[in-house]
Amino acid sequence: MNRRTIRSLLVVAASSGLVLTASPALAGEDTGAVPEGSGPWAPVEEVLPGYYDPVDVAACGTTVAITPGDVADREGRITELPDGRLVIESRGAQTIDLTRQDTGQMIDELNVSGPYFEVVSADGTYIIGIYEAPTILYPYPELGPVDAAAFEAAGIPDLAYVKKGVVRFDLVIDPETGQAVTEEADVDARVIDLCTWFDGNRGHGNGNGNGNGHKNGNHRD
Repeated sequence: MNRRTIRSLLVVAASSGLVLTASPALAGEDTGAVPEGSGPWAPVEEVLPGYYDPVDVAACGTTVAITPGDVADREGRITELPDGRLVIESRGAQTIDLTRQDTGQMIDELNVSGPYFEVVSADGTYIIGIYEAPTILYPYPELGPVDAAAFEAAGIPDLAYVKKGVVRFDLVIDPETGQAVTEEADVDARVIDLCTWFDGNRGHGNGNGNGNGHKNGNHRD
């Protein structure tokens, strides 16, 4: 599921021989630049094992189970740049099913086929994540309270559907805990609160964002 690779980026960095240190993540790096990946694409589970695994999300006042839909045709690639950064990409068709634990209501075959692009710094402590529509977004408990605060500050619902446009996250990660130290979300997208879609009234939920980008400052907890 989208944003799942953020949780595994430190593992990817370690498997690629990168050393995670407490050194400043941004030193000597142009953090605003978005490099391009290269090389062949492969089925996404070969690149990011467990990509299609189900996940439970705390949202909508309950737990929402996200499971694979009928379409699972993603591919991915990881590029190590000369400066040590990793570029992680995924593209291709995918649908998911979402089920509320409390009522059993479902959102069936939600299209989440938007491409995404992530960059992890050479020391593994700075991450850029760019997610293009259509895609789903939700905070990760593993990233700590800063992740949830970034969602709230940017006006992104806890269970969000990016219907049009793009959302970018910039995170600084504590290498010892794996949690976000600072995080900024930049929204240039039409974002829907998926909690309003469980009654089957797709397309009429409360929308957040009208295509106007807005950037929020870093937040510390």
